Amino acid sequence: MKNSIVFLAVIALLAGSAFAEDSEIEVGGSATVMIREQHIFPAPVFYAAPVGELVFGSVVEIVEERGDWYSIEASGAIEGWVHSTALTGAILSEGSQGTDDSDMIMLAGRGFNSDVENSYASGKDLPWTEVDAIENITVDPASLELFLVEGLLLEGDSQ
Repeated sequence: MKNSIVFLAVIALLAGSAFAEDSEIEVGGSATVMIREQHIFPAPVFYAAPVGELVFGSVVEIVEERGDWYSIEASGAIEGWVHSTALTGAILSEGSQGTDDSDMIMLAGRGFNSDVENSYASGKDLPWTEVDAIENITVDPASLELFLVEGLLLEGDSQ
């Protein structure tokens, strides 16, 4: 069983690296949001108050690159910053964008499906209510920034 998991991990890494090579993001080009919901930030930091949100399959134009962040323009004249982990240079086909089951497309793109999920959960007493509770935690961006400043993880005024 342990060898099977290692084998699957290696295959996933190889597939992911091959996908990344074919889907490079370039300034002046387009990219696709590859996660369910992605905030657009006014600056290239996670703790800023979001100025908008993108959904899986949204296509954005890449304006600038700064480290692991991209300045983007989206339909509706939304502008801001998105982290590179939320984007792919691959553009979805017309047919895949119109589906009602974007969750399954997103998971399939990462090698998951219902059978794989069930095999991981089978015979295990997983704390799903705790996972759900953690996923529902929200933190105000101003509180997060204050935490980072007071913890000396970020320069700024701790007031």
